[in-house]
Amino acid sequence: MTDERTDLAGIIKAHTKRYPLLQPCDIVKLIYQNEFGGGHLITDREQSLKRMREEYVAVKADPRSPAHEDIGNGMERVYLSALENEEALVELNDLFVRSAMLHKGSLKNFKRKLDILIKEFNTFGFHFSKKDLVEYLRQYEKEGYPMVSHSAVYREAYHPAYRVIDINAR
Repeated sequence: MTDERTDLAGIIKAHTKRYPLLQPCDIVKLIYQNEFGGGHLITDREQSLKRMREEYVAVKADPRSPAHEDIGNGMERVYLSALENEEALVELNDLFVRSAMLHKGSLKNFKRKLDILIKEFNTFGFHFSKKDLVEYLRQYEKEGYPMVSHSAVYREAYHPAYRVIDINAR
């Protein structure tokens, strides 16, 4: 069994290396997904599939993107660009919906993970300052720790198009 601190630190380091332009909100999004999964309350499986189809058609494939990547805590991002056909799209949607029902997370654990991010900041090799992160987190806390979107910088550089699934939903 791995130590959660080591696991999270390793995930953050891997993402910092793979996505060097990530911003404070992007790393917070990663930790949010690590704790809460996709963070979505999915009430309509068909609507979810419709949105996924629209995104799939518009996806800009990035050759650097893996088919899927570990984000820790039993969660992974599955990239739409890796899907080969409609059947795979439907299967991913089913996994995404099941994952949303399975994986809940807790605010207490999420805050603990944000503390790890701050305490071990200097080990991650970010291209933003600790001051920038602390200021972002201060505002984020005031907003009540909502689910966040990727930064414009991240979207432009990496074209993220994925769904977060719980590996136990398979």
